[in-house]
Amino acid sequence: MTRTTLQHSLQAACLALLFAASASHAEIYKWVDANGKTHYSEKKDDAGKAKVEQVKIKPPPESANAAPAQNWQDKEIEFRKRQIEKQEADAKAAKAAKASAAKQSEATDYRNDNDVSRCALAKDILSGKAVHGNGAKTDANDRAIAERDKSTFCR
Repeated sequence: MTRTTLQHSLQAACLALLFAASASHAEIYKWVDANGKTHYSEKKDDAGKAKVEQVKIKPPPESANAAPAQNWQDKEIEFRKRQIEKQEADAKAAKAAKASAAKQSEATDYRNDNDVSRCALAKDILSGKAVHGNGAKTDANDRAIAERDKSTFCR
């Protein structure tokens, strides 16, 4: 392509854009015909002898275009805040669970096979503090064994 052809093409494109922009701001006319029907047109002559009124069209405010962008940004910020709050809550729950586990481990360790731990287990079973590992309640047999262990290992 030669330079002049490119310049002519560019000028033609600019003129086309100019006409397209002016067409988007066309004037709109409104009139009511003899039958009482309301009509709208871009040409004033379409009304004939009827009273013509120009309709004013206001462009949308610039803030209307900016609002959705702000809206999704606000939603993103709120989402991130909720994520942080959830992480903090999860960390707090994990810390509480760890503290609870540590507290339970500080309690008498029943796994030691000595008289002190057996005595402590027997007393805890009888007081109701100790339960089965699976969560089952202690029964009469458990209490009978605990009574026997208490009399044997607690001195």
